[in-house]
Amino acid sequence: MLADRPTSRLLAASAADVDRARRPAAARLSDGLVPLGVLAVGVLVCGSRSFAALVHPELWAEDGRDWFAGAYNRGWFAPLLDPHTGYLQTFPRLVADLGLVVPLGRLPLLFVLFALAVQVLPAALVASRRFAHLVPRRSVRLLLAAAYLGVPNSREVNLNLTNAQWHLGLLALLVVLATPAGGAWRVLDVAVVVLSGLTGPFCLALLPVAVVVLLARREAWSIVLASCVAACSAVQVYELAGSPRGHYGPLGATLPRLVEILGGEVVGGTFLGQSTVTSVLAGGHALVVCSVLAGAGALLALAAVALGPLELRLLNVFAGLVLAASLLTPVVSIARPQWLALVYDGQMRYWLYPTLALLADTVWLVARRRPRAMLAAGVVLAGAVAVLGVPQDWHYRPLGRVDWQAQVSSFARVPAGTRFTFQIDPHPWTMVLVKR
Repeated sequence: MLADRPTSRLLAASAADVDRARRPAAARLSDGLVPLGVLAVGVLVCGSRSFAALVHPELWAEDGRDWFAGAYNRGWFAPLLDPHTGYLQTFPRLVADLGLVVPLGRLPLLFVLFALAVQVLPAALVASRRFAHLVPRRSVRLLLAAAYLGVPNSREVNLNLTNAQWHLGLLALLVVLATPAGGAWRVLDVAVVVLSGLTGPFCLALLPVAVVVLLARREAWSIVLASCVAACSAVQVYELAGSPRGHYGPLGATLPRLVEILGGEVVGGTFLGQSTVTSVLAGGHALVVCSVLAGAGALLALAAVALGPLELRLLNVFAGLVLAASLLTPVVSIARPQWLALVYDGQMRYWLYPTLALLADTVWLVARRRPRAMLAAGVVLAGAVAVLGVPQDWHYRPLGRVDWQAQVSSFARVPAGTRFTFQIDPHPWTMVLVKR
């Protein structure tokens, strides 16, 4: 069950090392095999949810227009220093640099494979013993990993490099919350935190989380991670302060729109699935239903923040901070009011963290088993996710099936110096390369 003991009594890194040493060899072997098994299952799950993305991989939006076009036309290094929509985007630009050394026809596959790796890693980390301090029962950790892999309301963040930053941000959060790694694994932890910190603005929401963990655990390793997050936050704040974010439509913020977003897209999308949410928003009592859903979601989050273990509270705080920032400065539509576009753009990237927080809160309600009223509420919510949320949103719709190979063949035949325009998804996005 999700532990309720104070985080100040969690195992320190040295104590964790002793615990690992004392465990039987078979148990230690199992500890290593479980995350590997989760990784393998994660690949199969992502494949089953979007088989076309693996069989016919395509570039998505900034994948081609910004990341690869920048690397190809300007060289591998210069684009790394360029902010995009106000902040650095280091991870996809580094992958684009790798794309310079693979055949152009294989470029979409390279991007999808990196996105896939980042997408499944959080599930493996949650299932590992690094979260045994919080969730002692392996079965519950596996349930959390399964909830993440099958997360509803998440089409836009599936298997594309541009939105892999959301999964990378989650991985950085989990690294900060997990029991400290030992040995060379700490290098990987720092790499994840720094790479995420220099990819998007998530480090700004992660900084207060890292500080709270440091104050609660008072461990040297927590100082290292918090320092990394703070340094990356300083860099991103500098970029945000001095870089334009581009021109977009007005915010269009109203209270009814907020209720429709929180109750419909966030809570409804999590527990009822997008088909149900679409029907609700098209109905005559949409605002009433969304108000009820928003209230239920708020009660669930408040219960977790008030009664849950520190790590669960911090997950909810992190999700809330990112959601608030997303609603204040969304990048959705060039012409339409942003909040209007948010209401009718289901399964988008902004809902990932609050959806995951609500799912974790639900698992916590079921796992804690007391009081009975909260257990009953958790069972009802879990049933809704299992019956409505996950099945309705399991299959991601395929992209537009651009004929990438035909465009690559045409590009190979044009003379050097020619500006060649590739069609990429979503329509009408394009990628312009100057033939070398």
